[in-house]
Amino acid sequence: MSAPSHQEPSVLAMLAKRPLFWVAIIGILGASSLLRVLAYKTPEPPPQFGLVPDFALTAESGEPYGSKDLQGRAWVANFIFTRCKTVCPVFSSKMALLQGRTKDMTEHLQLVSFSVDPDYDTPDVLAEYSQQFGADPSFWRFLTGPTDQVRAVVMDGMKMFMGDASQVESPEALMHGSHFVLMDSDMNIRGFYEVDEEETVDKLLRDLQLIIEESN
Repeated sequence: MSAPSHQEPSVLAMLAKRPLFWVAIIGILGASSLLRVLAYKTPEPPPQFGLVPDFALTAESGEPYGSKDLQGRAWVANFIFTRCKTVCPVFSSKMALLQGRTKDMTEHLQLVSFSVDPDYDTPDVLAEYSQQFGADPSFWRFLTGPTDQVRAVVMDGMKMFMGDASQVESPEALMHGSHFVLMDSDMNIRGFYEVDEEETVDKLLRDLQLIIEESN
């Protein structure tokens, strides 16, 4: 009659009984966590792409509005005209979305829409247009003015294309830039964001937060 068999304990079971085994396991887990922390880099604020020169235009309220009113705050610009039926409604809708997601940042931020058809887009026309998108007039301004002055700040200042409304046969043919432009509180350009990109608003908010923290 053979002796009853018994199962030898596994190597892991034997090691688990040794204190040094658990010390080693804890050390490995701690090292892994440290490596993850070291590998994570804090996002850096976006670079500077140039300085927007001083400007003075007219807001939808009919009051003067310009760079002096923006000093000390970051701001986001876009470019629209009220007779546009294609990209401008999308552009303004995304600005409205941005307005809704930055309500707690009004102390540090201003939203500004520049008309690229300023001869047609008078303050009254812009005021009516702004209401279609629920614009808060204390937070989101719509600017117009002499065409040469608008072109100077849009094209020379913010590096955005702006067609000449007087040279097109119909409003639909008027071309203009379709990027949001982010400026810091010192009027430096800090980013360009294509309106058609799905993540545009999220990217803008991320960089906006970084430059606000940078200035504090």
